[in-house]
Amino acid sequence: MKKKLSLKTPEKLKTPQGRRYLTVILTFLLGIFITIAIKQNDQPELLTSAREGELVLILDDLTKQKDLLEDELIKQNQVLESLKNGSNEDARKAAQDRIDQLILLSGTAPVTGRGIQVLVTGDLYSVNSFTILDTVQELRDAGAVAIEINGVRVINSTFFNDTSSGISINLSPIRSPYKILALGDPETLSTALKIPGGMSESITTSGGQVVINEYQSVEIQASVPLTTPQYAVPVTEK
Repeated sequence: MKKKLSLKTPEKLKTPQGRRYLTVILTFLLGIFITIAIKQNDQPELLTSAREGELVLILDDLTKQKDLLEDELIKQNQVLESLKNGSNEDARKAAQDRIDQLILLSGTAPVTGRGIQVLVTGDLYSVNSFTILDTVQELRDAGAVAIEINGVRVINSTFFNDTSSGISINLSPIRSPYKILALGDPETLSTALKIPGGMSESITTSGGQVVINEYQSVEIQASVPLTTPQYAVPVTEK
């Protein structure tokens, strides 16, 4: 059974040895997160088959993700310095919060929280890979912290393609209806998808259907496996 994300700080982190372990874990997770983001560049299928509009969206998304990574790196370095200099309870809580954020963004654990469910139906004319990519972008811009589509966790390295029978996510085929789960403020996420000229209007105008439901509790079970860091190595104290 997969373990869900927990925000409780373990008692063992309150000891000096526990703080050293936390430093190692934090550095390890940061390396994994950066690796996942960098692997976006290892998906030639997306770039070779993408249209001009898709490439513009991909470039814009990568630029935003790069800025987020740079900000996150600064914050993580500040947390690590606090831990090395003898952290207090506030520093330990901040470190745990950063770990939870990295788990959310990297998609390595099931998560539960407030959010929405979007059910999209339509043929390839009304719903294609560009439509799904645009939907993911709108949800991210609206503050979605975790997204799942037809049982597949969507992270920075996720890519979409059109197939003869529907759409593929990371080369795994999925078909209409498309069930999208997103964690975040339900009202904000719903409003973002319903703006004039946005995802919902585009699909319905083309003959498809969009049903958006807001929930106080949405469970995302799908996750991605941890990978061995290629660009970062955990540092241990001698």
